[in-house]
Parts: sequence; C-alpha cells; structure tokens
Amino acid sequence: MRKTLKDVAKKAGVSTAVASRALGSYGYVSKEAREKVLKVAEKIGYQPDAIARSLMTQKTHTIGIIISDITTIFFTSAVRGIEDVARRDGYNVILCNSDENLQKETEYLKVIYEKKVDGLIISMSAKTNSYLKKLIRGGLPVVLLDRGPKEIKATKVIIDNVSGAYEAVNHLIKLGRRRIGVINGIAGVTTSDERFEGYKRALKDNDILVDPELVKYGEFKMEKTRQVTRQFIEMTHPPDALFVTNEVMTTGALLALNENNVRIPEEIAIVGFDDPVWAPLMKPPLTAVRQPSYSVGTIACQTLLQIINKGDRERTSEEEIVLKPKLITRESCGEKLFKKRA
Repeated sequence: MRKTLKDVAKKAGVSTAVASRALGSYGYVSKEAREKVLKVAEKIGYQPDAIARSLMTQKTHTIGIIISDITTIFFTSAVRGIEDVARRDGYNVILCNSDENLQKETEYLKVIYEKKVDGLIISMSAKTNSYLKKLIRGGLPVVLLDRGPKEIKATKVIIDNVSGAYEAVNHLIKLGRRRIGVINGIAGVTTSDERFEGYKRALKDNDILVDPELVKYGEFKMEKTRQVTRQFIEMTHPPDALFVTNEVMTTGALLALNENNVRIPEEIAIVGFDDPVWAPLMKPPLTAVRQPSYSVGTIACQTLLQIINKGDRERTSEEEIVLKPKLITRESCGEKLFKKRA
C-alpha cells in the first residue's frame, strides 16, 4: 500500500498538519519535529501526493505544449528550450503533436485543460480555434509559439518570416535567378502566409511578376513536396531556382531533384527555410534561413512563467516578441558559379 501523510504523522508522533508543514517547507515547525518527520518519510518511502498538493496550492507546476510535429528541426529545438527553462523553474511539461489537424489540436486542448496545467504554449494549426479562445477568456495563461494569428488575443513569440523569406529570395535574384519557384506549406497558416509574402515582395522589388505556375504547396509533408517538385522539373520551362519554406519540404525537394538527376545549382538552385544540421554536409552545401528556434522556446517559456507566477494577465493581450532569422549562404544557390562568372 502507498504510504500516506497520516502514516508519516503517526510514526513521527505529530499531527498531520505538522507533518504537512514539515514536508512542504511552509509555516512554523520546530526543528526537532521537522527532523523527525523527514526521517520517518525517508524511512517508510513516503512520496507526496501531487494531486492533493495541487488542490492546496491551486498549481500543478505543469505546462502544456501543443506543436504541429516534434520531428522537425525547428520544433525539436524550440521544445528543448521550453523544457530547459521549465525544469530550471520546477515545472514539468506535457507535449502534444497536432499534426496540422485542427480537430486533434482541439482534443489535446481539452485534455490539457482537464490536467489542470498552469499555462499553455501552442503553435496553432489554423488561424483560429474557438476552444482555445474559450480557455483564454477563462483565464488560462497562453503564449503562442511561432505562429501568431491576429484572431487570438495572446502573447506571441514569433520569427520575422517576411524578412527571412525576402532575404532568401533576394539572394537568389542577386545570383542571376529570375524564374523562382516557391514550395509553401499550407495557405492560411501564418508562417506559410508570411513567408509567401516575403517571396512576393522580393520579386516585386526586382521587377519580377509572380507566376502562378511557380507557386506550389507541399503541405509541410515530404512526399507531397517530392510530387510538386517533380511537377516543376517536368514543366516546359522549369524554374531556375526553388525557395522551400520549411525543413521537411526542403528534404522532399532535394530527394526529387536527386532522383531526377537535376544538377544543383547548375540547373536549379535551392534555398530552404530552416537550417538543419545536415545542411553543410550536402553536395553542394545547402544555403538556408536559420531560425533562432531554441531562443524562441526559452523566451516563450520565460514569458509564460512570468504570466503564471506574477499573475501578469496584461501580457496575455497582444504583445508580439519577434526574433530575426539569418540567411546562411553556402553553395546551393550558385554562389561559387556566380563568383567565377564575375
């Protein structure tokens, strides 16, 4: 049988109230009584009841995390940042993957709420979620990670996707590429929309019209991206460059180019949004937009804990914390070829 607080109190010869204060390190307890209670608890293998403690403190010291896919480099690093901060401050985490599915996201929101988490960090699968709005109205501290739809009134920790995409596409144009295809994620997801906006702005600023034939959607999936990349390759006038808006889709695009013996960058240049660890190992090394994903996670968690611990409900309004990405230039856009021609 699991040992209870009453068992500890009885063997230590004190009341349950004294035993509770001694084990919880609050209130007055004599040094003698405290030492006796702690010694008995250790001897009989007593473990505090987290549920009972949360009922007393109104805190579970647990944070909920909902993201789209933990296997992507961005979310792997961001979640690591969240967990490192949470553990340092005595919090545990519950992690859920929505797989870009609104229904699954809503189901996880309900589970997390039932678990009485102290706060939530979420990367949303759509522009809005009525159940999430309900939780925010009910007072649940929430921080939006990576994706910050305006419909949700909460603090947002996001990347400047427009500037990151603009810099990547502008880099291709400076290297002489004019027919630039884009493989985007899912229309309506804020990161996809913002990166597409950066793509369009770069073309416009260089007097290049957006060609609808050069806009395709990989839906954040590798196999779907392989298919649309093949469609690009099979065009009568294929693109001379590709801008791919996340790591998983960049992998799919590279596979398709390799399978069809397309030379990079001689025939098609490529730049990805996300800088995975394997990027410099590619032949040629991949030019990519690096996101400060670990910092996104740490800042999101620090912000959430400030809201939780200080009762700082004002920060659940519409504050945006925006981090800048960085273009890492290597060789997949034709950097070496351009230098030779120059």
